Amino acid sequence: MIKKVILSILVMGATAPLMAQTYTPYVSKDSVGILNTRIDVLKASIKLQELKIKESEEEADVEKLRLKLLEANGNARTSSEKSSRSSNRTDGGSSIDLKEMAKLAKRAKNDADDADKALDRFNKQIKKVDDIRNEIQSEERKIGYKKPLIMFIYK
Repeated sequence: MIKKVILSILVMGATAPLMAQTYTPYVSKDSVGILNTRIDVLKASIKLQELKIKESEEEADVEKLRLKLLEANGNARTSSEKSSRSSNRTDGGSSIDLKEMAKLAKRAKNDADDADKALDRFNKQIKKVDDIRNEIQSEERKIGYKKPLIMFIYK
């Protein structure tokens, strides 16, 4: 009987470290995969929000460029009207001031060039915004494909 008690104590003593090193997971492997997928979705949604912020900043730039374009068009229109009036006066028999006419014509040309440059900048900025919107749509589609459910399985 004493031998049985000693033997059982020895067996329990030898198996105790083995029992202490066992690990029972609280989350199943499927749940870990779902959690990793959820992290990917969160990263994609962060990227989407950053793109939306960038889009709003670019739209603000579009508005600024639109105002500059309106100003440049107004300047071009007024300088061309002045040049036109000056040339019409000369047709009416008024005295001709060639320096003034050349100056007005040069100013009208410069203002027209400025208006063209402003229009080009405006169109480039609109293209940037459209590219960002297309990128946002593709990111939204990517996020739409991933809709994981988080499941914790406790044992």
